[in-house]
Amino acid sequence: LAQLHTALGQKGIRRVIFVRHANAVRPDLPLPDEDRAMLGGPDAYATPHEWKRDDQKRPLTEKGKEQAAAARSWWLGYPMRLEEKRTALVASGARRATETLQIMTERDTCVPILMCPSLHPAGIAPTMEKMFSTMGYGPLQKFLEPPEGAGAITEYAELVVAELANVVEGLGAGEDTLAVFGHAVFLNAVAAYLVGAVPGQAPLPEAAWISLSSGQVEVLLTADLGEAEGLLLEPSTGFSHMHMEAE
Repeated sequence: LAQLHTALGQKGIRRVIFVRHANAVRPDLPLPDEDRAMLGGPDAYATPHEWKRDDQKRPLTEKGKEQAAAARSWWLGYPMRLEEKRTALVASGARRATETLQIMTERDTCVPILMCPSLHPAGIAPTMEKMFSTMGYGPLQKFLEPPEGAGAITEYAELVVAELANVVEGLGAGEDTLAVFGHAVFLNAVAAYLVGAVPGQAPLPEAAWISLSSGQVEVLLTADLGEAEGLLLEPSTGFSHMHMEAE
C-alpha cells in the first residue's frame, strides 16, 4: 500500500479512475470464434486458470458498445476533461475491459494498454470470489457485512495494489491520470483499500497520496458501480462516482 501511495506521488499522478467494463456477452452464449459457451462457473473447470482463460474471451454486447460510447460524455466532460496523452491506461486483460477502454478513449488502432492481470480475480482470491458468486453485484458495504468480508477484501486488494504499484513506477513522464478498467465489486475493493476504508487493513502511510473524510468513505462504500461507470479518486477533491446523468 505504501509503495503505491509513494509511486503515485513521485510520478505526479493527480487522479485515479477505476472503470467497470460495459455490458458483456453472457457466459452461457457462444464464445467468439468457438462453437461452445463457457462450461459453467469456476467449479466446472479443472483449474481456475482454465476458467479465467474462457471468461476473459467474453466481448461486449451491442448494448455494451453503446454504453461505452455514451460514457465518453463523463470521460471527456467535467470534472475529468481527460487529455489522452496524459492518461495511462490499465486493464485487467479481459476482452470486455479492453474493448470498453478502446471505445471510451476512441483508440481503435494501436493502443498502449498496460496490463494488471490481478484485476481479474480468478484463482487468486478464492474467498472473495466465492462471496461474489453467492452475493452478486452491489456496493462494497454488502461484502463487509459477513465476518470474513473485510479479510477477503484485504487479501484481494493487497495483491492488486502491489501489482499496480509496479505499473505506476514504470510510467513515463507527463502522465497525470491513471485509468484502470476492470470488474465490478473488485474495483470497489481496490479503491476502498487504496484510501484505507477496509476495516482492519494496513494503515495509510504517513505521506498518503489521498485521504478521504468519513463522509466520503461512506459514499464510496455504498457506491453501486454500474456498467461503464467509474470511481474517481483525486487528492484535491476526494471521491466522485462517475456515470451518465439520468434523463
